[in-house]
Amino acid sequence: MDAWDLMFHRNDLTRHEVRQARPVSLRQGQVRLAVERFGITTVTATYALFGDSPLRFFDAFPAPMEFGRVPVWGFARVVDSRADGIAEGDRFFGYLPMSSHHTVTAEPVAGGFIDTAQEAVPHDWYRTYESAPADELDDRRALLHPLYPCSFTLAETIGTYAAQGVKSVVITSASCKTAVGLADLLARRDGLSVTGVTSPQNKEFTAALNLYDSVLTYDELGTDAVQARTVFVDFTNSAQRIRAVYRHAGTQLLATHLAGFTHPSTSFAPPEVGDPAPQPFFTPAVEDQLRAELGADVYNRRYRQAEDEFLIGTKSWLDIQRGSGPDAIAEAFRTVLAGALPPATGAVLTP
Repeated sequence: MDAWDLMFHRNDLTRHEVRQARPVSLRQGQVRLAVERFGITTVTATYALFGDSPLRFFDAFPAPMEFGRVPVWGFARVVDSRADGIAEGDRFFGYLPMSSHHTVTAEPVAGGFIDTAQEAVPHDWYRTYESAPADELDDRRALLHPLYPCSFTLAETIGTYAAQGVKSVVITSASCKTAVGLADLLARRDGLSVTGVTSPQNKEFTAALNLYDSVLTYDELGTDAVQARTVFVDFTNSAQRIRAVYRHAGTQLLATHLAGFTHPSTSFAPPEVGDPAPQPFFTPAVEDQLRAELGADVYNRRYRQAEDEFLIGTKSWLDIQRGSGPDAIAEAFRTVLAGALPPATGAVLTP
C-alpha cells in the first residue's frame, strides 16, 4: 500500500488491522505529511487505554466505529502543501496517527504551525507542530521529547516547594523514562533527598542510574519512615501503590501530583487515598503558566538546553529498539501495552 492506516480494535487492543488510506485532494491551507518516525511509550498505551475517556484520544484521528487510531508523537516531512509558508520537504515534530501519512490544516506560527482543523484534543499543545531539522538525536527525541516536558515542569514545580522548606521527594515508577528525566533534574539541586520507588525487577537498573539518593521497592516502604517535609510524584495512578507511599510518608507528606499511568489496569480518575488529596498534573497547563511567569524566550531556552543535555546523557543507559512497517509497529505497541519493554530500552518505529 502506498498509504495506510494502522487501527486497533477498541475492545481488544491486542488486535489490529491495516487499511489502505483513501487519497485526498488537498484544499487551500492543507498540508500532507509523510510520517517518518515516532516513539512508542507508556504514554502511547495511556492514549489507547483511555481512548474513549473524556479526553477523547480516539477522536483525534477518526476511524470506523469499532476501531481506534492510536496517537503517537514523532517526526513527519511535508510531501505536498497548499499552505502559505510551508514548503515540500519541510520537517516537523508533532502529534500523529500510526499511519504512513497525515493531512493537516496548517496555520503558520513562530517555529512551526498549528493544525486548525484538529478540535478533538484538550489543548493547543496537541495541535502544534514544531519545525524539526534532522540531527543525530532524532531517535532519542522521537522517544523522549513528548515525555520530557512533564519531567521539566515537575522539576520546576518541585523547586517552588523546595523554596518553602520541602527537603524530600518520593517518585513512584522510578524506572520509567519521565521519572528518570525528573530525577536527573532534581539530582542537580542541592538540599533535596529523592527516593525512587520501583518494582523488584527494576530496582537494580534504577539504582545504577545514580540519580536517586535511595531506591526502594513497593514492599520495602515503611510506615512513617520519612523525617522531612515531602512531595510525592506518582507515575502509576495505582491506589494500592499510592497508599503505600502515604503510609511511608505519614504526616510529612505535603502534596501529591499524579503524573502518569504506568499501571494500565487503573482508573482514569484520581484514586481516593485521603489527605493530601492527589492532584492531576497536566503538563501543557503548567507549561503555559511557566511561560507566562518566566517569559517564553527564557522558558524555551532553559527547556531546550535541559532536554539536549538529557538526551545526550541517555546514551549511557538507553538502547533504541527500531522497527519498520505496520506489523512491527503493532508488535511494539502490544509489548509496551503489556508492560514488557525493559526500562533500558526505547521503541522507535518508522512506517
